[in-house]
Amino acid sequence: MDVTRYLVYIFVFLIVNTPIYLQLYRVFLKDKNPFAIISLTALYWFGAIFTENFIPFIAVSLLLYFYHLIRDEDESYMRDINVWKFDASSILNVTVMTLIVKTLLTVVNAIYISILSHFINGEVQPQEVVTDFYESGFLIRFILFFVIVIFAPFVEEYVFRYFLYDKVFLPRMPRGFAAALSAAIFTIAHYNLSGIPTFFGLALFCIRMYEKKGYFAAVTAHMAFNLSTIILLIFAGL
Repeated sequence: MDVTRYLVYIFVFLIVNTPIYLQLYRVFLKDKNPFAIISLTALYWFGAIFTENFIPFIAVSLLLYFYHLIRDEDESYMRDINVWKFDASSILNVTVMTLIVKTLLTVVNAIYISILSHFINGEVQPQEVVTDFYESGFLIRFILFFVIVIFAPFVEEYVFRYFLYDKVFLPRMPRGFAAALSAAIFTIAHYNLSGIPTFFGLALFCIRMYEKKGYFAAVTAHMAFNLSTIILLIFAGL
C-alpha cells in the first residue's frame, strides 16, 4: 500500500468514526463513570478498526432508535421538516428519482473517464470495492452486499449529511458552500479518481433528499444507488 492510499484510509476511518463517537459520547457516555467511558470507548474504536462499517452501523442504529427518533432537539436547522421522520410512502418516489439521477451520472462519468484517459498513463482503475466484488467468492460477495447496500448508506448519510453538512457546515456558511464542501469530502473519502463525478453528484443528490424529505430519504437514495450498482456488477460478471 502506497503512502497516499494509507493516509487516505486513515482519513476515511477518522472522518467516519469521529462524528459517530462524538455523538455516542454526548448521548450515552458523558454521564457514565470513567471506567465505563474508557471501556466503551475502547470497544467502539477497536470494533471499528476490525469490522469496518459494522460497528459504526450498530452505533448509528442505537443513536437513531434511542435518541433521534424519540427526542426533539431542534435537529431541523432552517427547514420546516422533521429530518428524522420516516415516510414509507416516499420510498418508491425517491427510488425512481435516484435511478434517473444514476443514469445521468453514469453518462457524465463515462464522458469524464473518456477525457481523463487522454491525460493519464495506463488504464483508469475502478473503485477498490468494485474490484473486490468482481474477484471475490460467494461468501465475500454476500458480506460486501450488506456492507455496500445497507451499512454504508446508514453510516455515510449520518456522517456526511447529518453531522458534517447539517450540524457543522450549514450553521457556519451559505447552504451552497456547505453542500459543496460536504460533497467534496464525501468524494475524497471514496478515493477513486475515475468516479469523481458520480460520488460528487450522489452526495449533492442525497443532500437534496435530506433537505426535502429528511435523513431516511437520503438513506433510501443512497441504498437504491448502491443496490443498482451491485445489480449491474452481478450481471456484468455473468
